Amino acid sequence: MKTRNTDVSEQIAPFNTALVVATSAAVLTLFPVAAHQLNLLSHLPDPPSAVFASDDITESSAAHPFGIPDSLLGLGSYGATLALILLSQRRPMARKVLAMKLIADGSVAGFNVVRQLVSFGKICSWCTGTALCTAAMLFAGRKLIAEETAVDSPLWLTLTPYQK
Repeated sequence: MKTRNTDVSEQIAPFNTALVVATSAAVLTLFPVAAHQLNLLSHLPDPPSAVFASDDITESSAAHPFGIPDSLLGLGSYGATLALILLSQRRPMARKVLAMKLIADGSVAGFNVVRQLVSFGKICSWCTGTALCTAAMLFAGRKLIAEETAVDSPLWLTLTPYQK
């Protein structure tokens, strides 16, 4: 009879450890922004440079899609990514969804930084931190993304009617 391994450190693969750390760091960068957007924190501190305007950017209408603070949406999104990382250990479909989710996370983070530069001519230091953590997530998950999105991958073959 096989016994189930309950030691979490042995269940998390090395690439997943990096993903967990990078995703957790992204979540941590969102907490102060959420506190500010929910009026629990009056000011977001920025590094001393004229390029940063975290307060203005996080208080803008662009940072409140559908009237919801984007930091709360980000917390939910990165929480889902963390769940997929943990599920991907034992669920092949979770690996596929995680690969797509990492690509989506990277796309949204990159879009937000570019939007800030175009719309405000400045950036939110906290949002930039989130984007950098997301880049680290993509780097840590690059092998998973390559495996799960390859043209001959099981995911691709299930999505296309053509079979070899």
